[in-house]
Amino acid sequence: MALYGYTIGDADINPNQGGEQFAVYRFPISSFNATPQKVGEINAGNIPNADLEGLGTNPTTGRASAINEARASGSTTAGSVIRINNVDQPFAPASASPTPTPSDLRRFGFDSGADFGRDYSVAGQPIVLYNISGNNSSNGGSSLYKVTTANPGTISLVDGFGPATTAAQRQGTQATNPGKFADGLAIDNLNPGRTRALASDFSTADGDGAQLYKVDLLTGELSAPITVRNSSGQALNVNADSGLAFTNSGSQGLFAFLETGAVYQITGYQDELAASGLGLGSATGTNGAGFATATLVGNVNLPSAASGAIDYEGFTIVNE
Repeated sequence: MALYGYTIGDADINPNQGGEQFAVYRFPISSFNATPQKVGEINAGNIPNADLEGLGTNPTTGRASAINEARASGSTTAGSVIRINNVDQPFAPASASPTPTPSDLRRFGFDSGADFGRDYSVAGQPIVLYNISGNNSSNGGSSLYKVTTANPGTISLVDGFGPATTAAQRQGTQATNPGKFADGLAIDNLNPGRTRALASDFSTADGDGAQLYKVDLLTGELSAPITVRNSSGQALNVNADSGLAFTNSGSQGLFAFLETGAVYQITGYQDELAASGLGLGSATGTNGAGFATATLVGNVNLPSAASGAIDYEGFTIVNE
């Protein structure tokens, strides 16, 4: 068995052909600088806003799924939710359109991340696909959604903290975590718990630098920010959209994958996840309360990533 990372480009790789084809790439976690392998192409012509930024690996099946971005940047139209299963090897993509619950549910934001984890609101805690949907504008924030694994399944807003859910939050014009932007999501399925999850923000467009947040999978609430520093102890300044993934195998590791193909290993997050609830870790921990360290460990040489012509924002890790 070996660990492989997966990502999906956000542009048509065959512009001279009909429809749209988005490429899926696979690369070994043991060597991020190795040449990535294209495992297949997703026919995205029938997927509204086919930017497949959310990628997660189901701990029950070991298969990877993708979910599309909430809606195109600048759009005021409610976005359709499309989940695509089996985008890993053996490549066998199959799409489904989860039913919104309630029926007026729309998705907040323009950037998204995803991962599978337990549903702590249901007896037996079945596995669902969580989606973090964020907007990094000055008045933005993030909202957490969950998609059941049935076909087509249902999608619902996770909002069990603070004041009652508003119509604006259901309809996608107001975040449930205002001022807290995130576009990557990683859930710890080796040591499961309702707050054993992290969301990532490596963009500086919202003015608050690179950050992580603990996520309460039961209520949808994000913690106070965890500042991400580089290995020299300075604030990490990369200004890029991100994917986030745990290895969820053997010795636990956490990796952030930037849209340019750069990969950072995150350490110091262990202090935060060990703290109870959404509280941050002890100041005497490895990094001190509210801090984590990002170390550049490689650059995946993906087509047109360096020029920015194609962005790669989704990221998941599969044990194959």
